[in-house]
Amino acid sequence: MISTAKKVDILSMGIIFIVFFGILISSPVFAKVITIKIGNVDTIAKIDLNESNGEFASQDLKCQSFKRFIEESSGGRIEVKIFPNAQLGGEREMWEMTKQGSLEMNACSTSPLPNFVPEVMAIHIPYIFKDSNVALKVMEGPFGQELNALILKKLGVRVLQWQHETEYNFMTVKQSVRVPEDLKGLKIRVVENPAIVELTKLTGAAPTPIPFSEVYTSLQQGVVDGVSTGIVFIKGIGVDKLINHISVADPWMGWGVICINEAFYQSLSPNDRYLVQEAAARASKSYQGMAYWGRDLWIEYFKKEGKDIQVPDVEAKAKWSQTLKSHMTEFIKKQIGSEWVDKVIKASEAAEKQLYGE
Repeated sequence: MISTAKKVDILSMGIIFIVFFGILISSPVFAKVITIKIGNVDTIAKIDLNESNGEFASQDLKCQSFKRFIEESSGGRIEVKIFPNAQLGGEREMWEMTKQGSLEMNACSTSPLPNFVPEVMAIHIPYIFKDSNVALKVMEGPFGQELNALILKKLGVRVLQWQHETEYNFMTVKQSVRVPEDLKGLKIRVVENPAIVELTKLTGAAPTPIPFSEVYTSLQQGVVDGVSTGIVFIKGIGVDKLINHISVADPWMGWGVICINEAFYQSLSPNDRYLVQEAAARASKSYQGMAYWGRDLWIEYFKKEGKDIQVPDVEAKAKWSQTLKSHMTEFIKKQIGSEWVDKVIKASEAAEKQLYGE
């Protein structure tokens, strides 16, 4: 028979083993690796201490920054797999995949988002924000938080961060564009967004929704005469070789996000949710600064290349605003009702007052 003392020793050793084993399997070495897939449609950004491929506003920048921070902070326990260059499809497809949960995260623009959450059209009213400072203050404040809650409710996707990508402008192969009427009769590629389609119609142009990945061939083959996009994006898809005339009237702001499937987000531990949020915030700030810097660099570059860059004077700028703002405000009200339009107008006015006074 085993003595009482030996029984106690065996029991003690068993307890010690269980405790030690529990500590061991909970350590980072034995912890289960969490894999996050994140997609975007842009060209891979190559920017380091030695060289750059000029992709200063590639959504891939956000993904790389997010990956670097969260993998390092988690000790490799969280692994991020990036799918750039529309490997998983266009932006609309990636929003759908994030909704379904087959893609944990995306770093896309919000251009196709009104197809799922029409209220997002409110932030696409031309000249609704005085400048990017006002716009970001609105999107980071109560209005943005309320819009995030609506997206979460309708899509099951949590917006972690908003980014003002750049201003979208009209660019053509053959026609100089100083005022809206200069676009009359031209076929212009636009994003798949009903507000931008209507905005383009107001200029007299024929809006043609085409996925971003097909813009080059569409211009090359004459399917369209020009595009509506950001200056910082045209080099990435090579259309700078085809585009000769660029307007800088800045009729509407392009927005991007870093977002995550809500069910996946809730499956993470509180600490991992914190890491996701912190990584997204850092990635957003990195991208934002690079996008602004890149816009200035590319405008300077295109001028040196002899491109026709039309920066509107006071008269021309007024013409753009008169043509677009009032009509688009009413158009979007008809699409989504007055509530969200009134909210964004009020939020914009309040942010402008806070930043710049009366």
